[in-house]
Amino acid sequence: MVSAPERAERPSGPDADQGLAGAGPRRRGRLIAVLVVLALGGIGVAATWPETEPSIVSHKVDPPDPVDPNAAASPCAAEDLDIRLAADRVAVTPGVPVKFTVSLQNEGEVQCLVDGPRRSLAVTAYQGEVGEPTAERVWSSADCAGEKEERLLLLGPGDVDITEASWSDSRSAPGCAPGQPKLVAGEYTAQATLADVEGVASDVVRVTYTVPEPSGSPSPSGSPSGSASARPSGSASADRSAHRSEEAAERSTDKQTEKSTEKSTDKPSKKP
Repeated sequence: MVSAPERAERPSGPDADQGLAGAGPRRRGRLIAVLVVLALGGIGVAATWPETEPSIVSHKVDPPDPVDPNAAASPCAAEDLDIRLAADRVAVTPGVPVKFTVSLQNEGEVQCLVDGPRRSLAVTAYQGEVGEPTAERVWSSADCAGEKEERLLLLGPGDVDITEASWSDSRSAPGCAPGQPKLVAGEYTAQATLADVEGVASDVVRVTYTVPEPSGSPSPSGSPSGSASARPSGSASADRSAHRSEEAAERSTDKQTEKSTEKSTDKPSKKP
């Protein structure tokens, strides 16, 4: 039930109904516009707002202990050492030795000890390829090294020890046994190793050993012996003439002997 004042304030008629019906869409339009403005503002704020950096995840519980390069030295391990071999020539001939240079470097982070006498830090040569079953060991700088030789090396990080070894055209055997056979011409390979530390070996160096062909020895006349020029011209014909003269003399002697035999046979023997 509507009171009298309310009826007086409420408009009546068709226009009043149209005004009430249009008020609803206008309010909804304003609400939608406000929502659109708020949405666009939120997008702009999100676009300009700085992104947060991802956090760094560490898998280490404790940092590693610092390395003391002056700590007490221990024997060098194979992974700390780098050994290299170089040769001053790749062609070897009798009487002209090849000189090998061995470089041993400590690539570790701390100093270490290496026992490197010649019987341990050595160069070994093979006829054939190093490591192949058919390769023949022909020489080593350790074969004639002294058993009592001492050479203890203290190598700091990055330190390099350099030694040299010469190889001529001779063979050798462990213990420096004498009377070894001579080398034959062919291809040879060499490698440097550290016997006291397993796994330390250099790259292979290849050399070729050649033997010059022997030349003929000179004869007393100055020309090579056995050559055709060593015999004077005409000597062959002279030899044939002398041989014919000897045959003729022999035939003459044989004829005289036959005649003497015939005469003695034809002569009658005297009776007493």
